[in-house]
Amino acid sequence: MKSFELCEKVELHLHLEGAASPSFVKEICQSSGKQIPEIFDKSGNYNWQNFDQFLGIYEVVTNLFLKEENFEALIRHVLDKQVEENVIYTEIFLGPHLWSERPTERWERFLNIAKNVADEYKKNHGVYTYFIIVCIRHLGPEKALEAAQFASKVKAKNVVGFGMAGDEKKFKASDFTESFNYAREAGLGITVHAGEICGAESVDEAIQLGVTRIGHGVKSSDSEETIINLLEKNILLEVCPGSNVALGLYPSLEEHPVNFLLNKQLPISISTDDPPFFATTLSKEYEDLHNVFGWKEETFYKINQQSLKFAFCEISLKEKLIQQLQREKNGKFDGY
Repeated sequence: MKSFELCEKVELHLHLEGAASPSFVKEICQSSGKQIPEIFDKSGNYNWQNFDQFLGIYEVVTNLFLKEENFEALIRHVLDKQVEENVIYTEIFLGPHLWSERPTERWERFLNIAKNVADEYKKNHGVYTYFIIVCIRHLGPEKALEAAQFASKVKAKNVVGFGMAGDEKKFKASDFTESFNYAREAGLGITVHAGEICGAESVDEAIQLGVTRIGHGVKSSDSEETIINLLEKNILLEVCPGSNVALGLYPSLEEHPVNFLLNKQLPISISTDDPPFFATTLSKEYEDLHNVFGWKEETFYKINQQSLKFAFCEISLKEKLIQQLQREKNGKFDGY
């Protein structure tokens, strides 16, 4: 079996701060003269036991990257990992309210840094990087509108989408209608985290916001009506199996519905969410899916091709990268 690390990949669901490895966080603390926070276990991994603790540690990590030099180092760290994983196209979630409580010049400065580094990695490594500005659900609708307005303002800086992350249990999706209407009218792609912690009804509510993609969405497997709705509206699920198992949504990958969703002909992508928090990589996700469900090269090729079709970038780039995947499929690999 050939290494999955060599396979060209597409990733649509990746949180910037959530991709900071423990070793990198410790390096940043040492270089900044800060005390290493007590967020690691004895093995050096992130130490959380439930979703609320995960969010708490995530906030601690985020606060370490509020200086421009540390933020730039984070972008480079994350894109270095994408290069290692042979990712050719990635969309990364950026939450500006994690940088400051209200819109400030920092928002634009940080986005300029992100774009410049992304452009450098495209030129030097061939990885195309775009950004999705996300509002933080538990901060409420007013903050969401600020994020939507910012996203619409900075479209020229590799920003292609607007989304919502955070605590799915807070507020109704309909509370954010104004924000998502604003972003959609500005021409941004729309995605919402739903059907992760909450049930299929959360996915149904998110669909009403006019999404073309759902972050996670795995609980839609509990409702045939929701599955039909997703199929009829041609909505892709950004599935992150390792994240879902680590967070305890499912006892094991064997019991995860990703294979069920694939067999239902639902469009899906495979991503890592916050990889070091969940002890995963994109290659590991592929290998685990191969070992548990028997997914072959053809399956991953179709998923990556499908992911590009649902990507928020311009059509010409989608077509270019789909052709690149096809060349790899026809030439470089002869099956896993």
